[in-house]
Amino acid sequence: MKIRLHGTDAECRAAAGAIASVLDVVAASDPYPDRGRSRLVRVYLDARLPTALRKSPAPGRSLLPDNPTVPDATTNRTSR
Repeated sequence: MKIRLHGTDAECRAAAGAIASVLDVVAASDPYPDRGRSRLVRVYLDARLPTALRKSPAPGRSLLPDNPTVPDATTNRTSR
């Protein structure tokens, strides 16, 4: 999975640590500063589900709906 974090350096470091406690983070970029005078940075993570979850996901752990709404890029409408 590709994950982009966007926030202060401290927020991104804390979020990366929290994500690493749940997922196997296989790569993390250095913080990329936003343009201008922003204090925000972007950090990019490559992560995988832990081996145990890849084989059989724990029931009830997904935050996604069973039938996610998928945006249609050609019409800018959503469909199920």
